[in-house]
Amino acid sequence: MTFFSALLAADAAKAAPHAAPAASGAADGHGPLADIMHLFGSFGVDLPHLIVQLVNFSILAFIVYRFAVKPALGQMEERNRLIEKGLADAQAATQRLAEAQQASDAKLNAASDEAAKILAEARNSAKAAVEAAKAEAQAAQTEVIAKAKAAIEADRVKMLAEVRGEVSRLVVETAAKVLAENLDDATRGRLNEAAVKQLAR
Repeated sequence: MTFFSALLAADAAKAAPHAAPAASGAADGHGPLADIMHLFGSFGVDLPHLIVQLVNFSILAFIVYRFAVKPALGQMEERNRLIEKGLADAQAATQRLAEAQQASDAKLNAASDEAAKILAEARNSAKAAVEAAKAEAQAAQTEVIAKAKAAIEADRVKMLAEVRGEVSRLVVETAAKVLAENLDDATRGRLNEAAVKQLAR
C-alpha cells in the first residue's frame, strides 16, 4: 500500500460517519453507478484505491517512457539510421567499384591497343629495315660485280694487248728468220700492223 492510498484511506475513515447514511442510501438504491460500484466491490476494488493506483501507474508509465522507452526508441532510430547509412555507403562503394572496374578495363583495353599498335609499327620498321638492308646489300653486290667485271675486262684488255705485242714480236722474228735477212723499221712496222689486224678479226 502506497503513501497516497494510505492517505486516501485515512480521509475516507474520517468522512465515513458523515457519509454513512448517504452510502447506505446509495447502497440501497438501484442504478448503474451503484451496480458498477457493487461489481468492483465484489472484486475488492474501491474508488479511492483505484484512483491512487491510476495515479501511481501514470507516474510509473511517465518515468518508464521518459527514461527507458524514449532513449531506447532514440537508440533504435539511431541504429536504423546508421544501418541505412551503411547500406547506402555499401551501395555507393559497390557502384564506385563497378565504375573503377570499368575504367580499369577501358585503360587495359587502351593499353592493349597501344601495345598492338607499337608492335605493328615495330614490325613494319623491322620489315622496312630488312628491305633497306637487302636493297643495300644488292646494291653493294651489284657494285662489287661491276667492279669485278671492270677489273676482269681491264685484265682481259691488258692481257690481249700483251698477247698482241708478243704475237707481233714473234711474227716479226719468225718472218725475219724465214726471210733470213734483217728487216728495216718500215718493214717491221708493216708486219706488226698486219699481225694486229689478223688478231683483231
